[in-house]
Parts: sequence; C-alpha cells; structure tokens
Amino acid sequence: MASMDKRKWLYLPIETKVRELDAKLLLTYYAVQANYKVVLGLSGMIEQSLEYLPNGIFLDKGYLWKDKVRRFGLAKKSGHIVVNLEEEGFPLTEKEIYLDKHLSQESLNHLDYEYCWGPYQRDTIVAAYPSAKKKCMITGNTRFDLLDKKYRSLFNSSTKQIREKYGDFILVNTKFPLYTKTVNEDGEHNNSLVKRLKNKYGSYRYENMKSKYKKFIHMVRALSIEFPQMNLVIRPHPSDKFEVFARDLVDCENVYVVHEGNVVNWINASQLVIHNGCTTGVEAFLLEKPVISFITSDENTFDLPNEMSIKMEEVEDICMFIRSDMKSYNFSENKFKEKQKADLLQKYYSHNPNKLSYQNIIRKLNALKTNRLSPKHIKISSKHMRVLNKESTSKNRLYRKNKIVKQKFPDLTEKEIENFFKKLNLIEGKKVRINVRKLHDKLFEITRY
Repeated sequence: MASMDKRKWLYLPIETKVRELDAKLLLTYYAVQANYKVVLGLSGMIEQSLEYLPNGIFLDKGYLWKDKVRRFGLAKKSGHIVVNLEEEGFPLTEKEIYLDKHLSQESLNHLDYEYCWGPYQRDTIVAAYPSAKKKCMITGNTRFDLLDKKYRSLFNSSTKQIREKYGDFILVNTKFPLYTKTVNEDGEHNNSLVKRLKNKYGSYRYENMKSKYKKFIHMVRALSIEFPQMNLVIRPHPSDKFEVFARDLVDCENVYVVHEGNVVNWINASQLVIHNGCTTGVEAFLLEKPVISFITSDENTFDLPNEMSIKMEEVEDICMFIRSDMKSYNFSENKFKEKQKADLLQKYYSHNPNKLSYQNIIRKLNALKTNRLSPKHIKISSKHMRVLNKESTSKNRLYRKNKIVKQKFPDLTEKEIENFFKKLNLIEGKKVRINVRKLHDKLFEITRY
C-alpha cells in the first residue's frame, strides 16, 4: 500500500494581479519546497472552491470585515485553517478607517491567525481587540521581499522593455478612486454616486480627494510642458477609473496612462517617482529610487509613504529637483535623511535582510496542523472540478462580466507562472521542478514533482 502524501495544502487568493501575483508566486516557490501543495488564483474563484478543495490553510488577503465573516466562515465550515495577511494592512495611515471597515470581533472570531506587516499593525489590532493578541503574529509581507537586492534581477527583462518603449520617464502613481469612480464615460459626474459616497465616507473626504486629483493633473501638465524631452507615465491605483486620467491628459503628447505589470518594473525603469500617500512611495524608497510626495493640502496628518519621500508642495520645487538632483541622486549619501526614514519604517514593516517575510510565513504555517481525517485531504479530484465548473457557470460570472474584476485580474497562464519560477531557479542556483496544473480559468494547482 502506497504511503499517504503528507504534503499540506495552501490556498492563496489574489484580487489584484499586478500588485499581488509576483509576491504570491515567490511564496509558492518556497512553499512547494517546504512540502506544500498550493492552489493560487482569482480570489472569487478560490472562495467559490473552498468547500470542494482538500482541507488545508486558507491564507486570505484581506477584505472589508463583512466579507471576511463570509469568507472565513465558509473556509472554517469547509475544514480549513484560516490565516489572514492584509494587502490593505500597510501602512495603516488611516487607522480609524481600517478598524471600522476591515476589523470586527465577528471576523476575528472566525480567524485562526493574523499575520501582520509589523509592530504597528499588530499593536493597532490588539489595542482595539485585546482577545486577538495571541492570534497576531509579525511576519512582514512577500510583496516587500521582492524589493530585496537578491530578487531585483526578476524584473530586469521587463524593466529593459519598459525603458526601450518609454525612454527616460517620470512615474506618477495615483490613488484617487473615491473621486474617479464618480466620473462617467462622457466626463460628467454621476451625482447619485457622489451623494452615496459622500454619505458613506464624508463630504470632506470626497472633496479633498477631488482637489488632490485636480492638482495632480495640473502638476502633470506643467511637467509635460517644462520637460518635453521626457515622458511621464501615469500609473493609476487599481481601483481608479483609468479612462478618467486618459481623457483629462489626452492632449499631452509625452504623457502615457498605463497599468500593466508589477509596479516594481516601473519604479526600476523610471528616473523619478511622484505620488501622494501611495504605498509605492515606500516601495520606491526600498528600491533606493528618488521619490517625491506631492503635498496637495495643508493637512498635518501623518502618512508613512509621504514620510519616506521628499515632500514638496509646489510644482516649481519638483521642477528644480528634476533639473538639479534627479540624475545625480544617490541613496547612500543620506542627503534627504534616508537613514532616519529607514529607522522609522521598521515600526511599520519588520524588515530583516537575513530573514525575509516568506521565511517567517512558512515557518508559521509549518506549525499549523491541518485536519488529516477527512477524505478531502488527499487530492483535488476531477469530480470536484466538474462540480466547481458547474457552480461557477451558474452562480458566479464575476471574472467574465465585471469590468473592475477584469481590470484587476486579466488573463493568467501556466507559461507565465512557469517563467517566474525559472527566474527564481536562476537566482537560487537550483533546478527545482514545479508542476503547474490549470484547474479552471484563473485557478491553478502548483506542486513540486
């Protein structure tokens, strides 16, 4: 009689491909070597599949607390261990919104463990919900592992292609979805949606984001005119309406609105990064790129991505930096207090180059005992997949019809996944053979041969 396969199952849902996929593949590469079978794919597909999948560990990516109650509850009912690692858990600039929208006692009751980016997130959760103290563990996030010097060669090819296409360019990352989603295709505002969002988030918050958007558009136009020899690439937030930017900048010949590939590619390829309150400000800092936070209001609230950046309030100051400092910028010179900023970052993201986040996460996962008594534990059968196909066709067409979902998660292929693993083999000097099996559209089983 053949011995039972003792590998554990790990389920990794992805909502936004360009933001999450590479980090999840990095974790998968090392997880399969640590005796895991991994199912990775569109978040909605994995949620839909939980009751048909072998008992394992559901490592969720964070949603609003009501969604968590549903997802965590389904996973627990289906026999899985539930762990959460917030994609929105960093840098927690708007702590009150995080606590109000993303956490509740009910969602935490369904949760086995919360893996935290750093001490600040852990302490925020525990202060609000002391009973969750033993559930909160600091691990970091594999998204930031990708920024380590060891892995930068992963992006060499894509970075080269971007530079060949756009030449010398300034990258402008935006984060204005509360405003852009209210603009219709004809450029007019959806007044009923504006009213609903103002009621939900407050009029001040909406009007402030609208003002920021307008000032960013003005800034981009000014740079476009001042530096006609350079291009400007606008990379909207995944929840932004991309066409709003394209329409408002349509007459700027050296401005491009693009949202494809991991942002690390674009940061690496750029000469300078400009943002306001966007996580890419921290990512650019960790990649040792010059990064400016364009401060568009007199608010005196703390914002970590802005603190990691060179803060400027006037467009002319940005122009001066481009003329005098951009080309000669050297991170190690500490001209803009880079060392002090790195010390501040440790409070929010526990970075240790000798023990990366994927190592922390796998070590924590190894300590979890999954239910091996259920016959579901062994494999994903063809019968389960037939049921899943039927269920997904009749109950959930979200990945085919929902425009936002298609924008956040376009196609994914076995070849794309395999190529990423080949690059990791080169970095590690290994020949790890990994099998990628397509289970369904945007859903894959990944195992070691």
